Formats: sequence, structure tokens, C-alpha cells
Amino acid sequence: MLGIGIDTGGTCTDAVIYDFDAKAILGYGKTLTTRENLETGIAAALDQLPQDLLKKAEIAALSTTLATNACMEDKGARAKLLMIGFHPETVENLKDTYAAYGLKDLSKCEILDGKVEGVYQNAYDPDWNDLRKRAAESFGDADSVGIVQMHPRSNGGRFERTAYRILKEALQVPITVSYEISNETDILKTAAGTMLNARLIPLIDEFMQAVRNVMEERGLHIPLSIVRSDGTVMSEEMAQRYPVETILCGPAASVVGGSALAGCEDGIVVDMGGTTTDIAIVRGREPVLADGGIRIGQWKTMVKGLYADTFGLGGDTAVRFKKGRLYLDTVRVIPLCVLASRYDHVIPSLRELIEKKRAHSRQLHEFFVLVKDISAKSGYTAQEYAICEALREKPLISLDLSERMGRDLRFLDTSRLEEEGVIIKSGLTPTDMMVIKGDYTEYDAAAPLAAIDTLTANIIHSPEEIPDLVYEMVFRRMYFRLGRLLLMRQFKKTKAFRDKAYSDAFLEACYEQAKVSLDENRKAEADEGFAGLELSCRLPLIGVGAPIHVFLPRVAALLHTKALIPVYAKVANALGAAVSRKVLHTALVIKAEYEDAELKGFSVYEDGEKHLFEDQEEAVAFGKEVIRHTAGRWGALQGIGEDTQIEFTVTENRLGHQKDGILFEVVVHASVTETDRHQN
Repeated sequence: MLGIGIDTGGTCTDAVIYDFDAKAILGYGKTLTTRENLETGIAAALDQLPQDLLKKAEIAALSTTLATNACMEDKGARAKLLMIGFHPETVENLKDTYAAYGLKDLSKCEILDGKVEGVYQNAYDPDWNDLRKRAAESFGDADSVGIVQMHPRSNGGRFERTAYRILKEALQVPITVSYEISNETDILKTAAGTMLNARLIPLIDEFMQAVRNVMEERGLHIPLSIVRSDGTVMSEEMAQRYPVETILCGPAASVVGGSALAGCEDGIVVDMGGTTTDIAIVRGREPVLADGGIRIGQWKTMVKGLYADTFGLGGDTAVRFKKGRLYLDTVRVIPLCVLASRYDHVIPSLRELIEKKRAHSRQLHEFFVLVKDISAKSGYTAQEYAICEALREKPLISLDLSERMGRDLRFLDTSRLEEEGVIIKSGLTPTDMMVIKGDYTEYDAAAPLAAIDTLTANIIHSPEEIPDLVYEMVFRRMYFRLGRLLLMRQFKKTKAFRDKAYSDAFLEACYEQAKVSLDENRKAEADEGFAGLELSCRLPLIGVGAPIHVFLPRVAALLHTKALIPVYAKVANALGAAVSRKVLHTALVIKAEYEDAELKGFSVYEDGEKHLFEDQEEAVAFGKEVIRHTAGRWGALQGIGEDTQIEFTVTENRLGHQKDGILFEVVVHASVTETDRHQN
């Protein structure tokens, strides 16, 4: 049986053709991701595969870092969140807390009053007629909408379901109901995850449609699935409804693919792409999952997924300056070597800037590049439309765009256009340094060398120092993130290591001593000290991603371990998509019902209807039947076949002591596994 794996990252799009019987990659393709038209890059990657084998494939599975990168760069579609049962004054007073979960702009949140039965004595429904009247005005400018209510477990999410029906009649946009995707007790995690899901729907929909179009153009009418954040896969339909489940899709695929390629039971997978680096742990060939919901970028969510650290470090990470010194930003830009390969005017524009020898606090060497056409879309300012029109013909270096707009760069606001992926900048990156140093020969070094020369009026470093200086910054950031992960896993109860300031001071000492120990010319210096303080990793580092071979061996040596970089490391994500399993994890909450302090029974909700039981065992038995029913529906949505195995576990949550405290709920967990999936 043959399968296709496709991975679309922020920088590159990869494809593999995989033989499940031989457990072998029979061909692969790799090309640049074309953000302005995803189909172009996907088609180019598929066309590099053996076409005779491509037509024999029976399944296709996808992974992408589009959602991951959107979270890291705080990008996404225009979305609004309906918050039912929240108090406006409380929300305003806790705005910093909401911001810590990712809900930074409360103007995008609409609050609807209401109190849930079973929680409040004076319970009452929201004013549904008022919601009907103001639906179009309040949500008309949104690309998608999320709905979340306080205490959803107490009424089976009834408020959310009613609001969904009302908004569905009034709006023509996707709507996310939090109760369908979350059993999380932390309402802020649920709210953040729901808002994030709404922001990601158009993004993932565009990706899935692009893949479908490319496949159909080639006569490949086969089912599509996509990797979830826990390393399992789901159907195309489920991904389009719940794209928040893909926020660690790329990292999860890299863990599955990387461990399969490396052939080792345990290890730390380090996936360095164009935009981010993802670090995750493999134990017994299975990814280690996070205890709570995923946290990524500014977002704290209820999404269950692998234990991973995703941070802004990739081949396309912006190299910028501030107060005379270079630093690595966390955002992605197009490498100048890549931009120059597409546009002849890039190098002349940079050389003209060199002649000006102009000192400036802004990144004058960076270009603005148009990605999406918004001319037919409403909701932008006159300046934003004018910026996009100025970039329509070709990318413009900063000063040229400033002159076209008749405004000083300091007053040229492109933040929203960048946030929504309408434009992107191009500038110096680690990829440019790799080209200069000869570690990457795909592009010419003329453009990055010219850009470095433009910086001489702004930085203290000499042009010759800069490539090695950027490499050192990459080594350092990767070492620190790996070191922090090791400390957090090894010393879980040591609160000091959760403090970034403390852990960074500790890791700084370890890093400096590790550098000394690896430098033959500084051996004597290492022996003169009174103490040795170096961090050692007991697991191998499994490297995947295109630029990883340049940076991981050095970092592994600093951590006194080995780096394993498989032959097909640069397409590990595409392989991971192809070989991931279909598993459904679901849970049902049974609430303990009290009258004063006396336990009266247990309640279970089925499709919004409340069922009461006097006995806990009866409630659990009924809950399992509800799960069997809903698991069939959700399993079909996820793409799981009828031949399945289901395993139940039951946990009790109590106030106070977990064994003898006051019982407030029983949770029935279920794991549904497809038994006839070929690759297992």
C-alpha cells in the first residue's frame, strides 16, 4: 500500500511517497512554500515525486505549520468572540489576565448577560431577541465567530447551542462552539482556544482546499487527513471545523517522522524550519504529551497535544539591529537571497542604500512584499489600500515605500497588514548567513552581502564578523531552549527553574563553560576554575528540518550528547503525516448533585438533555453508552473506520484530598483506536 505525505511549512513545502509494506520512502519533493498561492508550492512538491507511484497511492495525509506560525507571529483571520455569562466590569478589571491567555484585544469580544441554572439561584437566560437584533451589526465585519459560555457543564452548553442557531441564521461565516471542542474547567483557556479556532478556520480552509485542488488536477481522488496536535490524524472535514486541533500539527508530525527515521526508542526531536524550531520528547517511539492544554506564542489553550516547546528560531528568522548591536528577532521574513532570486531590482536597491550611508533606527535594508490582494475586500484604511497598491508591481525597499506614500517610516503603519498576512517583509536571516558561509548553495550571496554593507552606519560589528555572530546567536537560543526543557522535565518540583531570569542565569554559566570545554585553545582556562558547571543531556538529539544539519551538531556537543540527523531529515514532517495513526480521545463529565451538603445523585448530559441517577455506577455505565454513541459520530468526523477498539478509564475529581475529599465530578475518558489502519 502506498501513501502520500505532504507538509506545508512557513518556508518549504515537502512531499513523500511512502510504501507501508516495505516501510520505505520511495521518493520525495521539496520546494518553497508560496504563501501568495499555496497551490503552486504544493503542486511543485508533488510533481517531484515518481508520477507512476503517485497514481497508485490510496491515502494522503497532511501536516502544516501554518497554524503554529500564525500563533507564534500573532496572525490570523478577523474573528470575534461571543462571551455568554461573563461580567463586563470583571472582564475589564482582569484585562491583563485575559491578555496572558491570548485575548489581548477585548474590543473583539462581545458580552451577553445570562446566568446558568444549577450554579446561580437567580438563573436566567440571555436576551436572545437582543442577540438577534444586533447580530449583523456586532459580528458583520468578522470572518468567523467563536461562542463560549460560563459554566457550560452545568447545562450541557445550552446557551452556546442557542446562540449558535441565532448567529447561524444571521451570518454567513463559520461559527465555533466551545462546548463541542473542550471539557476544560479553566474558562479562560476555553475562551482563548475558541477565539483561536475562529481565527484559524480561514487559514486551514485555504490550505485544505489548495491541496484538494492540486490532487484533483492530477486525478488523485483519494481521502485526505491531517495531523492533530497529539500526533494522531483527523479527517479533512474535522480539520476545517476545528483547526485549533492543528496548532502543533507540524511539530507532532516531525516527532512521528523523526523518530521513525532515526529508528531509536527515546530521544529529543529538534525540528528547525524556516519560521520556528520545535522541541519535543519521544519515549518508546511515542510522543510525550503535555499534562494540560497547549501553550504557544501568546495563547494558553485547552487543546491537548504533545509536550513541545515551539519558539521563534528558523532559517528565515529576522536578523535586526538595535542600539548598535545585532539581535535575532522571533518573526519570519523572506531571506534577501531568496527575494533577489525572484526580482532583479533587489541588489541595485541595496547598493543604492549603501551609497547613502544613512544611519537610522529603522531596518532600512528590509523590503515590503505583497502576499494577498485586498483590493476587493472591505475594512481596511485608505493608507493600507495605498500601501498594497504601491507594492502590486514589485516589492519595495523601506525608503522607496516611504517616498511612494509621502510619509516618514515612523508613521507608516503596516502592523495590521503584516498580522493578517497581507504583506511580509524581506531581510537578513540565518539562511542568508548560511549562503555567505557556503553551508547552503541554492542561492547567491550578493544580496545579503550588500545588505550587511548597508548596516555599517548603524552597528558596531564589522561586516566580516556578522555571519559567525549570527550563527552564535542561533546556537545560543537553541541551547537555552533545550536546556530549559531539560531542567523543567528533570526538576519538576524546583520552582526556581520556572523563573526565566533564574534559569537563564544558570544556563548562561553552563553555556559559557561548555564553549570553553570544546575550544582546544582554552583548555587551560577550563582547568583553572574552581568548579565545573555544564549541562548534560542523556538522550540523543534527533534533528529534522532543512537547516538543522548546520546547527544541531554544535549544540549537541555543548550538551555532551550526540546528534542524529537521518538521511531524509529535511522531509520528516511529510513522512510523519503519512505514518501517523487515527485515534480518538474523548471524555464525558458526570456532575455530583448536592442538596445542602448531602450528595443526592449524579447528572449526565446527552445532546443537551439532563439525565439524573442516584447511583454513581449507573451514571458511569450510562456515560459510557453516551460516549459509545458520540464516539461513533465523532469517529466518523475524524475519519475513523467502523472496526475500532475502545478503552475506558474513570477518574474522580474531589475538593481537598483527592481520595477522601468532597466528590464534585466523575470523568469518563475513552480512547478509540482504528484497528484496521494499514500502517499499524
